[in-house]
Parts: sequence; structure tokens; C-alpha cells
Amino acid sequence: MTLENLDGIKVFIIESLRNGDKRTGEDLKDNLRQIWYDQNLIPDFDCQYTHVHDTNDLICTIKDIEKQVTTSNKLPILQIECHGSSDGLQLGSMEMVTWKELFNYIRPINIASYNLLMLNLSMCNGETVIRYIDPTQRAPFRAVTGPIGEVLPEVLEKAWLFFYENYMKSLTEDYGLYKLAQSSGLIYYTQEFIFDAYYDLANQNPELFEALRKKELYEMYVAEGPLLIDPKVHSLWVAKKQAKIKEKYRSMFCYDDLKSLQQEAYNKLKQSEK
Repeated sequence: MTLENLDGIKVFIIESLRNGDKRTGEDLKDNLRQIWYDQNLIPDFDCQYTHVHDTNDLICTIKDIEKQVTTSNKLPILQIECHGSSDGLQLGSMEMVTWKELFNYIRPINIASYNLLMLNLSMCNGETVIRYIDPTQRAPFRAVTGPIGEVLPEVLEKAWLFFYENYMKSLTEDYGLYKLAQSSGLIYYTQEFIFDAYYDLANQNPELFEALRKKELYEMYVAEGPLLIDPKVHSLWVAKKQAKIKEKYRSMFCYDDLKSLQQEAYNKLKQSEK
């Protein structure tokens, strides 16, 4: 991929559902093609649907997507249709793929796309993905979109239809995509938001930071008994530790070295579709 020649968007739909489940990913593929035909966006907009059964299928499919992203100039969106929990994905084989495992699988796609990968999670508990980032590595996606908590398939179908019907209008700015996701009944978290939510919380939300520290101390007390540490000292220690992590890793995690190139690519793509 070369950012200077970005010429469209490709949605990679990975579906892994149980026998008897509605094939929402396959339906989305058909709906996307109709939306883009109606909006005169074909062939610049494309999609690929793959049904996977188990972890091996998933890994092979993701590696194939990485190869395609490396050799094409289309903005990648990875749409995963399966069951989800706070721990990760449940595949059709009933295997669990943890969020950290998923991150490791898809990170090469984001790197190959110069940090332009959007991860769309069409499953229950999609918001929990943000708990498991590794600040010492590059972010596995530019942004993540999905529902909060448990949600019915038909509700998700309507949400994604609205999202994709209005995607081009909101493409170039994170705030625009945030508003679009919100209007669709979804959440939209950028990598910057996710990083700061965990490693700059003392500044971003002091009340929540203190509440989490109290919860952390209580859990330590339950596990280990009385602690010889002052709560205020503990909070200061955690805040200082997080500040060091932010200073050392945030720029690398968020691909700050590519920000100007990314914005230019987004702007060119939007101009080309007018």
C-alpha cells in the first residue's frame, strides 16, 4: 500500500457463527454492494466475505487480508461477525479467541495499512476490546467501532446499514465518525482515546482514577490481607507510573510519525469520491 495512491475502500467481512444463526455477515456483503451501487461508488468500494469455522481458519483469513492490504491501495475495514464476550470472540467451533490474541493477529494489517485499519465488531460486548491494549506495541487498529453490552442481531444489522450508508460523509475526521457511530447506536473509540483512558486517567478523569485505585486496593486486600500502604501514596505511585508509560510509548502506539500522511490520504480519497 502507498498512501499517495489510496483509491478506495475494501471491507473484509469475517463471519464465524453457530449453526442456525442468521448469517449477518453474508447479508451485510449483499447490502454493502447495493449501497455502493446506489451511491455510484463501485468499483472504488469493494468487500470480501469469508466464513471461518475455527482459529486456524481465522488466522489464515487474516494473513490473506494482510497480503491483500500490502499489495493494494484501498483503505481496509475489518468487520467481524460472531459472538463476543468480555474475554474475546467465540467462533463457530465454540473456540475462544482472546482480545489480546486478536490484536496480535490483526496488528500486521494495521502496520501494512499505515495505521488506517478500522475494526468493526458486530457482536455482544464489543466495547470490552479496549481493556486489553498493550502500550508497548503499535496499536492493532486506527479505531474500533461496535455495540455496548448485549444486543440482538437485527438491531446490529440496522446499525451497520445506517453506518455504511453514511460512511463517506464522515470519513475524514474522527469526530465525524464518532458522531456517525453514535447516530447508529454504536461506540467509536480511537487509539488515542483508548490509550489515554488507561494511561492518562489521572488527568482525563480524576474521579474515575481514584475510584479504580480504591477498587484495586480492595481487591489486593481481599487477596493478600491488610496492606501497609497509604491509599494516597498508592494513587500517586500509579499516576506516576502511568505518566511514564504515556511519555515513553504513546507516540509510538498512536503512529504519530504518520499522522500528516494519513490525513492527506483521507482528504484525497474523499475528494476522489465527490
